[in-house]
Amino acid sequence: MKNFVNISASEEKPRFIDLSSVTAIHVQPEKGELTIFNEKGVLLYLNAKASSIDTDLLLQKLSDAGNPLVALPARYDDKEYPHFVSPKAVTFATVTEVTKDGTQGVIVGVKGLGWEENNKTKPEELAALLDAVRATGATLLEFKPEEAHARWYNAAALYINPAAVREIRDDGTQVNVYFAASGSLDVQTNDHTYQRDRVSEILNDLLGDKDPAASDLRAIGREAQRLAKEEETAARVNFAAKLAAAAGTLTQVQTNGRAVYVKPEEFVSVSFYNDDRAETGAAFKFSMSLERQKSADNPYPEAVRVFFNSAAEREKSFQALVSPSAPVKKNGSALKP
Repeated sequence: MKNFVNISASEEKPRFIDLSSVTAIHVQPEKGELTIFNEKGVLLYLNAKASSIDTDLLLQKLSDAGNPLVALPARYDDKEYPHFVSPKAVTFATVTEVTKDGTQGVIVGVKGLGWEENNKTKPEELAALLDAVRATGATLLEFKPEEAHARWYNAAALYINPAAVREIRDDGTQVNVYFAASGSLDVQTNDHTYQRDRVSEILNDLLGDKDPAASDLRAIGREAQRLAKEEETAARVNFAAKLAAAAGTLTQVQTNGRAVYVKPEEFVSVSFYNDDRAETGAAFKFSMSLERQKSADNPYPEAVRVFFNSAAEREKSFQALVSPSAPVKKNGSALKP
């Protein structure tokens, strides 16, 4: 039974909600409006005055109910909007370096809300949020920009709660991480100038003391590009493996060199495809589609399409997904071949 508490200051017109389910609150003082979120999205959208909702009193009731929220104000055009986030609902945070005005950019994943983006967050506000998340017992993996970063050109750190990760997909250029009830984040494992600069470094190493005029520069250039691409691929694979290991609930899909991790119990159908237009044995000739349950709320759920170098690789990957060692639901159900 949910623990419903009256959040209205009015006894004549009470409004009861389950305080333990609240993940975030947004306040728009100019309009006198209040939005309350839970994991499924917007729980309530209210006129605070008409509903007799006092924000301070609501925050106190949330704290008394064991769900204290942390302030993470949004600041735009010299205006500040009170926003509050439940540390238990935070799935990730990607942040910038502190700028000249003493603030930093922050994008926080919050269940039911998705991205909470602020361009003028004070460092002490971010520190308070991260400390509060850790205080819930959650693990926050920290990645420095040289290992992984997301969305900011002047990134300082990326924090991920591995328990909230429900899927990882390497698309060949970046690693897309999908979170519980809070969307996804495209993660880069090198900076935007990496390949160009790294190719130059490798090219110089390959040339060494050789006379460039007497060398096959085209061949050496191709080799430098190949080695740089291998390093990029390894960086994505290593990041995904580290995150998946920390999550502990994902199954790896053995693909043609790309890092893909899923929860097999989320899929209800598996289809095989052969692209006869591709050369025999070429990459992407063989693929597999993992499909989710359609519903009235989501009639077109996103499928996961993965590619293989051979039919044998695809079959091996399929068997790994449907084997008894794959993660299963508590009721014991799993994908069946």
